[in-house]
Amino acid sequence: MSNTFKSVKNRFFKTSIHIIDRYHFIRQVSWALENVRKRIQKDISSKLRKYFKRSRSLLTKPASKLTSEQAEDVSLMLSFCDDLKFAYRLKELFYQYVLTQPNRVRAAKSLREWIRRAEESNLKEFKSCITAFKNWFDEICNSFDYSWSNGPLEGTHTKIKTLKRNCFGMKNFNLFRKRIMFACK
Repeated sequence: MSNTFKSVKNRFFKTSIHIIDRYHFIRQVSWALENVRKRIQKDISSKLRKYFKRSRSLLTKPASKLTSEQAEDVSLMLSFCDDLKFAYRLKELFYQYVLTQPNRVRAAKSLREWIRRAEESNLKEFKSCITAFKNWFDEICNSFDYSWSNGPLEGTHTKIKTLKRNCFGMKNFNLFRKRIMFACK
C-alpha cells in the first residue's frame, strides 16, 4: 500500500491490475483495534493492564477460532469499555462480512457498508484505517477476484535477509550467492 508504487504502476503499467495483499488491509483493522486497546489500557489498574497486554492476541483472533475459555476472556475484556466492545465488533464485522465475499462486486458493497459503520463509530483509531480503505478501495476489491499473494516472495526475502545477517563478513559473493540458492530451493 505504497503511493510511490501506485504512481509507478499508473505511469508505466497502465493496463495492469493492482491487487492489495489481504494481509496488508487486514492489518489496518488489527492496528486500529490494537490502538483502541492501548488507549483503554492506560486508564485501568496495573493488574488489569497486564491482563489486557497478555491477552491482546485474543482480540485480533477471529471469534470463530476462539476456544470457549478464550471467548470468556474476550467477553471479560470487552465488558470494561464500550469503545473496545465497538472496535471488536467492527473487527468481527470486517472478518465475517467483508473477508468472506466471493467476488469483487459483493466485496465492494460489503466494504462500503463496513466503512460507513466505522465512520459512524467515531473511534479516532479507525480514521487512518478508513482513509486507507477509501484511498485503496479498487485495489482491495481486486484482491477478491484474484487470489494472488506476495507472501511467498516476502518469505524468501526474509530468508535471504536472515542469511545475510548470519553470514556477515563472508567475503566471497559467489559463495554467498550459492548459499542463498541452496537455502531457497
